Amino acid sequence: MKTDLSVIGSIIFLNLWIWEDIPMTAVQDILRSLGITRCYKGFKHTEYAICLAIQDESRLEAITKEIYMETAAHFECNWTAVERNIRTAVSRAWSVNPDLLCQMAGYPLEAEPTSSQFIEIISSYIIRSHQSQPLVLP
Repeated sequence: MKTDLSVIGSIIFLNLWIWEDIPMTAVQDILRSLGITRCYKGFKHTEYAICLAIQDESRLEAITKEIYMETAAHFECNWTAVERNIRTAVSRAWSVNPDLLCQMAGYPLEAEPTSSQFIEIISSYIIRSHQSQPLVLP
């Protein structure tokens, strides 16, 4: 059952759907395929940040305020800790499976992406994948 997600916050994790027909497991499966597991503190921060970007892509234009600060408020921590934890997750993904990350980006990545680039890559990939068919990891 889908619920309106006009209210951002704890509802996002109570619901099995991020937006329209995109299941929460889509984000979790991609993070795991990149070597980012729940063992990393940044897993939940990264997952939440990607979900915010999927719900409203314009948030990427003001990522500190619209994504890092909202994520920090949700997890009751500082936004710099959120960014650092996401950066650690990105480093893990880049060291474990850079080819998959490049494939998801749709363009060559010559260096490890920044936290904001990573959020954009994964959220855009999920949106593109769900526009016409169920998510299939490359």
